[in-house]
Amino acid sequence: MKVEQTDKTSISRWKYALIFAGGTMLSRMLGLVRDILIGWFVPDFSRDTFLFAFRLPNTLRDLLGEGAVNASFVPILSECEETHGRDAMKQLVRSLFTIMFFILIVVSLVGVLLMPFVPQLLGSLSTFTQELPKSEEQLQLTVRVLQWTFPYLFWIGIAVFMMAPLFVLGDYKAPGMTPALLNIALIVSVFIPYFFPIDIIWALVIGLWLGGILQAGVLYFEAQKKLGSLGFTTDWKQQEVKKAFILLIPIIFGQAAGEINKLVDSFFSYSLSEGTVSALFYANRLIQLPLAIFGTAVSVSILPELSRYFANKEYQRIRGALQEGLLQTLFMILPAMVMLMLLGKPIVQLLFERGHFSEELTQKTANSIFIYSIGVIGFSGVKVLTQGFYAMNNTTIPVITSSFSMILNIILNFLLVRPLDYFGLVIATTISFWTNFFILFFLIGFKVGNLINKEYLLNILKYGISIFIVICIFFLVNLLFDIKNISGVIEISVYICLTGLVCSLTYLVTAWALNIKEMKQILSIINRRFNIKN
Repeated sequence: MKVEQTDKTSISRWKYALIFAGGTMLSRMLGLVRDILIGWFVPDFSRDTFLFAFRLPNTLRDLLGEGAVNASFVPILSECEETHGRDAMKQLVRSLFTIMFFILIVVSLVGVLLMPFVPQLLGSLSTFTQELPKSEEQLQLTVRVLQWTFPYLFWIGIAVFMMAPLFVLGDYKAPGMTPALLNIALIVSVFIPYFFPIDIIWALVIGLWLGGILQAGVLYFEAQKKLGSLGFTTDWKQQEVKKAFILLIPIIFGQAAGEINKLVDSFFSYSLSEGTVSALFYANRLIQLPLAIFGTAVSVSILPELSRYFANKEYQRIRGALQEGLLQTLFMILPAMVMLMLLGKPIVQLLFERGHFSEELTQKTANSIFIYSIGVIGFSGVKVLTQGFYAMNNTTIPVITSSFSMILNIILNFLLVRPLDYFGLVIATTISFWTNFFILFFLIGFKVGNLINKEYLLNILKYGISIFIVICIFFLVNLLFDIKNISGVIEISVYICLTGLVCSLTYLVTAWALNIKEMKQILSIINRRFNIKN
């Protein structure tokens, strides 16, 4: 009976993860269209500057939003609903929302005031890179763009906060779908200069504001529809409010390590030659596609489950859920990682190489994709393991490990950028991902028991066999093509689609033949959905 219940829980986790993944996939596909259009229509300097400016509020969004807010608020909201009921949870949401509203206002204003200091910071990095390839006029434009993009943090911060109560209520659809609104707004903004006399960089800023407002509005009204009025309140004395922010502060420090890494990488890349920001951005976007769809989906769906287990002191079930969460993530991420490594350059050629996106930029992006891919599994594994610590209200260990990986990444940046140029940034990031993963994997064993056992190692071996067969099939398929002479949209498309389809089918058939549990669970969901009887 207990085994049956565990299987049902695993399938439910798959269900929530796939719902969230579906919405995220739509958003990422639209994001891909957005990035393609920006690559084609926006000149190098304007593109680099907007992407650099967008990185700052987006980084803080990750810091105050998806990472910290969900990891600290979801367990508290879940516990409040379980213990005191829906009305108490609604009041707690109002209290937290009021406080977060004013925090986001203050952070946004401070950020705008600090932007004029950015050129000085960029200039200080020239010692470790090269002469700053930006004129004084370009740097002043950069400051103005930074000041206008930074308030996006407020709107997206509100949007991400509203995801927390929706997750607790089992609504994964709305949070998964709303990020698409930003991408739609930015897609439209690319064409504004064709109808109005405005520089394209400012058109993109308008699109950013519009997208942020739409996301915040939709999620606010969705949460209000389920919980009732969510206006401001002065009742901040609930014990859960204090507990949530006591959890939030160390989680912010824990998240800060990864976000500081992103900021440091952004500043280094913007101080390198023109096009470097774009190359790393587009490489990261393609890498983030499988990460956001699959890695984030599993980590988001597993947190409420882990929180319930901890509330009941079921440490063995926490260990089992973490093992399954890592394997589920691996099942989805591994083939995507390998295909990006093998097909990175033709994918970049097909999607981006036209207009202002040059052949040189294609090669830079493809090189970055290959190295980033090596760190994908480590990065997604960190997301799952961190949720385990957060569910147990343990924020100290993630803070320490992420801080260590941050320091390691920054040191490696300073050591590797001068001799290796942009390669140094990507290698440093990959090493820091894996370092963080292995430390967390080792330390969580002291909390819930060793995650490694014979069954776990056997599953890893099965994945290794599956992916080895996929790589062999890839090279066999490539014997049919003259890779060096493939050119044109149709030829490249046929090559990518045929190779990707054959390798994907090979992976799924191999997983089924090796009786991989995650494959069985997905087939079970399909059987239930379509009422297929064995």
